[in-house]
Amino acid sequence: MSIDSYDPCPCNSGKKYKFCCHSIGDEISKISHLHETHQTATALQLLDRLKNNHPEQPLSYITEAQILMAERRFEDALQPLEQCLEHDPDHPAAHSLLATSTFLAQGYKKAQKTIYTAFQKCAAIDVSLATPLAISIAIALQMRGYYLAAREHFALAMRVASQEYQQNLFMNLLEFDGDDQIPYQFRGVHVLERCPIEDSEQQSTFEKAQRLANLGCYRLAAGLFKQLAEATGQVTLWKNAAFCYAWATDEIQSADLFHQAAKIETDFAAAVELETLGQLLDLNNTGEVVNSVETVYEVESLSKFLTLLENHAQMMRGNVPPEQEQDPEESTPTAYFQIVSSPVDTESKGDEITLENVSVVIGDIDVFDADRQLEQPAIVRLYAYEGDQHTSAEKVFDEALGDQGKKECGLKVLDRDNDEPSNPLSSIPTEQWPLFFRWSFPQKMPIVKRRELEAQKWNELLSNTWANIPLAGLSEKTPQEAASDDDMKVALTAAAYVLDAQSLALGHFLSFDELDPKLNISEIPPLGIDESSQFNTCSSMTQNRIPVKELSNAQLMYIFNRALLIRHPRFLYDVLIEILDREECKKEVDLDRVYSTLTEICHKRNQREETLSWIHQGQENARTKSENAFESELQWKMRELSFRLEDTTDPELLGFMKQIWDQYGKKTPQIKEYLKAFAEAFELDVPWMKESAFLDPEGIWAPGENTPDSSSDSENKLWLPGQS
Repeated sequence: MSIDSYDPCPCNSGKKYKFCCHSIGDEISKISHLHETHQTATALQLLDRLKNNHPEQPLSYITEAQILMAERRFEDALQPLEQCLEHDPDHPAAHSLLATSTFLAQGYKKAQKTIYTAFQKCAAIDVSLATPLAISIAIALQMRGYYLAAREHFALAMRVASQEYQQNLFMNLLEFDGDDQIPYQFRGVHVLERCPIEDSEQQSTFEKAQRLANLGCYRLAAGLFKQLAEATGQVTLWKNAAFCYAWATDEIQSADLFHQAAKIETDFAAAVELETLGQLLDLNNTGEVVNSVETVYEVESLSKFLTLLENHAQMMRGNVPPEQEQDPEESTPTAYFQIVSSPVDTESKGDEITLENVSVVIGDIDVFDADRQLEQPAIVRLYAYEGDQHTSAEKVFDEALGDQGKKECGLKVLDRDNDEPSNPLSSIPTEQWPLFFRWSFPQKMPIVKRRELEAQKWNELLSNTWANIPLAGLSEKTPQEAASDDDMKVALTAAAYVLDAQSLALGHFLSFDELDPKLNISEIPPLGIDESSQFNTCSSMTQNRIPVKELSNAQLMYIFNRALLIRHPRFLYDVLIEILDREECKKEVDLDRVYSTLTEICHKRNQREETLSWIHQGQENARTKSENAFESELQWKMRELSFRLEDTTDPELLGFMKQIWDQYGKKTPQIKEYLKAFAEAFELDVPWMKESAFLDPEGIWAPGENTPDSSSDSENKLWLPGQS
């Protein structure tokens, strides 16, 4: 190894190389090279010999563990790390790797004690050694749905990381906080609060709990905070304990404490936020769910099978994503079908479709071709949600094939005992099931009509259906029943904020005036602020209460960046409107981003006139740009085209397409090809397009012409309909 003798040892013991593992450095270099050249077995044999000859040198144990972990042999990696700690019980890197391997092999709860030991040992010598451990935990917990715990472990990784890794970790946090499939109440910062404690011994316990939490030892901290809460009755301590239990993945205990804190919190808005967190955690751990059921079949004649499905009116063949969009870890289906509740007229434009007769997707079918090399047969996976949908889906499937068809294509059910489940449909909490719907429309049905139908459905769900669903957060009462009980005001308002998060995940932006007025539910009161107010420790839910019109320009700019990250539509809309009302703030923001975000919000709200207004303001702003004005304006024009194509009866659509053709076709010839493709896809009658030809000398752009879009990468930057 080409390491200076007085550099830190690569085993990360905290000692100088000369006084630690210098004597085996050259051997370790050779062993590492063997592993890099895929000679892992030889590398491990040499490491065994090296450990026997130099048992006191940590680098051999650390290297073996790292090689085994790289091979995903996490259980095997435990032995050399435990051997290392027998010789050096305080070795920080060995503790960190041991915790990481234990966690990846056995899960967070079984590894918790080892993890906490590692965090404390690393803090004593080099806290940055805990960074990979914290990141591994954060990523795994996010995948498993422990969102509060995942977010806090990302933040922990940021706190302990060396400067060179902080930028990447910051991007992890941004990605997490911007994920709208995670309830917004779980995103953003949550801090442990201080509170007055007169007893010196209790104050010492509080400081210890705070230190443990800062190190990532959340369960230990939770126990101490709970002990203090029981002794003092202070709501802040119950809240701190609840967060620490959540960060330790004990969400059931956490939910109980959030509910308890909400009951004794005297501030209505704060109580609602605590109760909302408790209800969300309860939903995250409920056993009352609607699961999907998967049946796997083997097929001998795939062509016969596909023909039978395509000939049935309730089997709708869908598009399989292109290979570049597929997860390389997953096999690619040959075909995909949706099973629908009623036949869909593929030639219809949907004029006759209503809420009463819209076709519901009741099941899905993935078809995988045979692999002759591996001697694997063709596989069919049918999955549907349990209950009526599953029963109906299986019935349609049987009807499509028939007994004779099943024989002819050699269909048989596979035993699932040794098969890894691949069901892509997530379970849905039972109380959320009435809000969940999937529809199938004719391809020729204008998108605007689909949106209008979905808006009608949401209006029905929010104004009527939700009010009559028994909710666990309301002790199994319906919102309508709870509305008459003043003692349930906090819980009922919290249930509405849970609904807010649920509807956002399902693609709808809730407005509280959509709820049944008889429920008497309104948004929680605005936050009291002044010019000295700081918002860096505000949770996402508290942030949404900020009265943006009362903010100073500096405060507004800070909140602008936070709001763009969390992207809660009601609050973000108010922030963006306020930004546009202040000339000084407008100078500091990317107006293109402001207008495009407002366009997106209004579009999802189905506010078509306002959407078009923001598109036009975006175009006006693009014309004022000194650089890339042509390209930016073209992007906005294509955004408007995408919007207008949603309603093919729009009287201005064809004229607008002609404008793009004439204004931009010469300088960007590929635009004409896109317009032709759109005209064909949407079956538009565009006579002037047929009459035009690229051979028209006025319609040809010649290389060398001085055009604003002459940069070589202009084509790659072009925004097209369907892109976000």
